[in-house]
Amino acid sequence: MLQNKYSFNQSSTELVISGLPDYSNNDNKDNISIISSWKLSIINQPEIEGNIDHLKSVIKAFYKVAALSLLDREEKIESELIDLNLDDSGSYRITLKSTKPDVEPLNLKIGYAEFSDIINCFDQLKNFNKINIDFNELLPNINKKRIFSFNKNKFTYTIIPPLIAFFTISIFAFISIYFFENNDSRNKNISIISNKLNIVIKI
Repeated sequence: MLQNKYSFNQSSTELVISGLPDYSNNDNKDNISIISSWKLSIINQPEIEGNIDHLKSVIKAFYKVAALSLLDREEKIESELIDLNLDDSGSYRITLKSTKPDVEPLNLKIGYAEFSDIINCFDQLKNFNKINIDFNELLPNINKKRIFSFNKNKFTYTIIPPLIAFFTISIFAFISIYFFENNDSRNKNISIISNKLNIVIKI
């Protein structure tokens, strides 16, 4: 029986999924419900491949790191099959662990562009209806309360300066308007006095 194969590409990255339909669930002949192999190719990096458990672990780790980045949080992801974290240089360090005891872990270092390309390939896979993978168990479950957590230092350095600038501008504007109105009123009074003096002189 011939296997189905589908690829998902984004700039530096290609994800290839191979497998078979599950005819016991009345699958279409073009579907993949039984994934037999997968391969992730990244430019200038060794190819990544493994079984379905590896694929799910990789997808789950990448999605979680991406979600934490959107929340401006950093957290090292560690599991039996993959470790993933952002280092001080801004690169993503990946350690892929084999289930075979005689195979050494594979260590990779990729940049933000490659990380984004991988996420894009996973998104393509998620939205592709011919490959059946339950993404509900792969998407990160992050405490929503942390989204609104108060960071005192961040508030101090990002909110206070604009407020100070706003109030400073407001004060100067108020002073300028105050002096302008007083000056305008003073000029009107002088004009009235001058007119009165002219009248007096004419009489």
